[in-house]
Amino acid sequence: MWYWQDSKGMSVTPVTSVEETVELPDGRRLAYAARGGPGGSPVLFHHGTPGSRLGRHPDPALPERLGVRVVNFDRPGYGGSDRLEGRSVSAIAGDAAALADHLGWERFGVMGVSGGGPHALACAALLPERISRVAVLVTPAPYEPGFDFLAGMAQTNIDEFSAALTGPAAIAAYLAPSIEALQTEPGQVLDQLAAELPPPDQELLARPEVRELVIAAWQEATRQGDAGWLDDDLAFTRPWGFELGAIHTEARLWHGELDALAPQAHGRRVAEALPAASFELVSGQGHLLYDAWPLALEWLAAAA
Repeated sequence: MWYWQDSKGMSVTPVTSVEETVELPDGRRLAYAARGGPGGSPVLFHHGTPGSRLGRHPDPALPERLGVRVVNFDRPGYGGSDRLEGRSVSAIAGDAAALADHLGWERFGVMGVSGGGPHALACAALLPERISRVAVLVTPAPYEPGFDFLAGMAQTNIDEFSAALTGPAAIAAYLAPSIEALQTEPGQVLDQLAAELPPPDQELLARPEVRELVIAAWQEATRQGDAGWLDDDLAFTRPWGFELGAIHTEARLWHGELDALAPQAHGRRVAEALPAASFELVSGQGHLLYDAWPLALEWLAAAA
């Protein structure tokens, strides 16, 4: 246990944090971090792309304060989780079920942010008897005919997804400089991305505590090189392995009006395809919707 300090350096809230690994039925290892009190409402969190179990809200005491137990795990190929080469988005459901079994969770909420959105939705689609609600922030939509997937994206994402659409060798070559720089000049990688984002995101990424947690999550994400990041990008540009229209679990989506990484058209398209979803466009905000995290967690906890 550690303590969150306020701006005056005073310890104000105890923060429970546990990191462990679990062996999956196929022998792979899955690394995860649990935050919040053990008795809190269970929420399985799906991190962004790239990302890792170290990703969290800037206020580490948030889960404790809201009475939720948030478990964030490294997707295969990220951080301490073994790779599952060629995985689809839908493949995450089996890992999520095995982790929930390990945790003793029969029924739980799921939350996904950015690249974690499709994976949270996969759990709702393929584990309907176990998922109480699904909360999704700034999700990409499926790459499919009739939808301009790249429209409105920052150039960095246009280049990245264009490489993924070309194939594994192209996306590996595209990611290589960033993978190397994250180990030597991580601040430079963050600054290059921030330069393409709207002012609200730039302001958040200029805050020392936000920079520190994003860099830590990204460096852990690329501990195995490009494995997790590459596999995510390929999975997003291929069939996800389930239909959004088959998800009848109650869903709630938030999307930033100014989002340049997953433009708002993506969130709207996903919400329109879900039978039981509400969509909230957050005015004047971009991709980093930290203010929506408490709303999402409280909403998930209410279904416990």
